[in-house]
Amino acid sequence: MEWLFFLLPIAALSGWIVARSHYKKHPILTSQPVSADYFKGLNYLLNEQPDKAIDVFIHLLEVNSETIETHLTLANLFRKKGESERAIRIHQNLIARPTLTTAQRDQILIELGLDYMHAGVLDRAEQLFLELLDKASPSPQAIEQLLRIYQQEKEWLKAIEMAKKLYAERRTEMGPLIAQFYCELAVQNSNVSDSEIMSLIKSAQYYDHNCVRTALLEANIHIANSKHRKALKSLDRIEQHDPLYLPEALPLMLTCYKSINKPTVFEAQLKSILTRHPNMTAARLMLTSIIQQQHGTQAAQDYLYEQLQRFPSVEGLDKLINLGDQANPSLVPLIKGISEKLKRRGHRYSCKQCGFSGKSMHWQCPGCKQWSTVKPTEIHLSTLESLLESHHE
Repeated sequence: MEWLFFLLPIAALSGWIVARSHYKKHPILTSQPVSADYFKGLNYLLNEQPDKAIDVFIHLLEVNSETIETHLTLANLFRKKGESERAIRIHQNLIARPTLTTAQRDQILIELGLDYMHAGVLDRAEQLFLELLDKASPSPQAIEQLLRIYQQEKEWLKAIEMAKKLYAERRTEMGPLIAQFYCELAVQNSNVSDSEIMSLIKSAQYYDHNCVRTALLEANIHIANSKHRKALKSLDRIEQHDPLYLPEALPLMLTCYKSINKPTVFEAQLKSILTRHPNMTAARLMLTSIIQQQHGTQAAQDYLYEQLQRFPSVEGLDKLINLGDQANPSLVPLIKGISEKLKRRGHRYSCKQCGFSGKSMHWQCPGCKQWSTVKPTEIHLSTLESLLESHHE
């Protein structure tokens, strides 16, 4: 029945266009009845046989300058409903017509490419869009679709090439995107020399000075080469770029400070971070571990207990239990079990664009496919009720 509501207006419009075109060419025949096939198609619709009705209406539609838009509308409808093969058939039928203008042909090629993309035939779609790129004035739509294809296929060099074609007019949008592609290349080519990877990182930084990922990649290279002070300089940039990513940097900072034997400096830095970002649970837990190592378990327990009064979090509760007296045979294991379950059920990362959430870091959101929108998050007590409800379902 859903098709009926979509196709009735198209059928009516198609019939009107055919009749109008016909009468223009043959005004003396205006008293002639509308084609019997038209009523045959309507009858199929009314009897809930949309497939047969569609074939009739496609056959009825004469391809000319007045009916191209109707064909395109019908084909797009097929594609949206998952009928890619029919959409392809209509667009192929259109593209074979010799009377098309250049603009019409280009638009139909784009639509046909979208059909192939929807059907998962990416190589055919790529060929069509590349054909459009050979023109004197390449279609921005073709470049955008190639950009989508190359991201999906993880062809980062080709993705960079397409994004650069759009960069001049869309710097704010394309700059961060190109930076992420260079970072992907750096990760993909981890077996090449450090200088080559650093070159890719520099290219990423050129297109996005605030790219957090470049700082993390750079720090990892320095750590691998025992250049821990250089790594710390790289990591220090992250707070300036986007402090929400600091939890990703903290384990690397811990590694560096341990290697240069400066735990007290790290302790002071963590306290400074918490002054600027008091709700950052990851920094508070890291500081608790440092206090435990430097001043003992009791000092760490006292610090965290006092902090949880002001900044409650599930992770903090779990840490406090691990630091506390385990002598109670029933109470502590019970609380510990609950806190661990809640922690497992919580998501450490969420997308600020579409709300996707998960337990691991994604630089490209699996939900909305946007870059750098997934950020570390924390489970605060305000979320306990919803987590408990999901536990009971």
